[in-house]
Amino acid sequence: MTMTKCEIMALAGVLFMAGCSVGEPAHITANGMVKWSDGQTEGMHISQTGSSLTFANHSNEVGAPPLVIFARIDSARNDDCEYFYVETAVKERLKVCETGEVTLFNRGKVIKVGHMVKPRY
Repeated sequence: MTMTKCEIMALAGVLFMAGCSVGEPAHITANGMVKWSDGQTEGMHISQTGSSLTFANHSNEVGAPPLVIFARIDSARNDDCEYFYVETAVKERLKVCETGEVTLFNRGKVIKVGHMVKPRY
């Protein structure tokens, strides 16, 4: 069985489109929000103990998990701030201060800065 040039191109196009499709981000029950300095507002779920913060993953990476879960680093409390990390991406950190200031780091560099706001339901 031989395939024509058009059939090969059509098959390649279908495979390319299937490989590039990205699912919708997971929906979470937000009980907190961060308003980033760029104006974007992002919902998060704060665990009852405050030991984890869960965000929907908006990454376009193939195979990226639907959720990003930051776990508190108990030994890293500094002044009025707490630090969180992602177990699957240890270099990604989040600093949350009692003033409401939130800073997202990746490999020690500041990626985003924002503050906690009351969610609107």
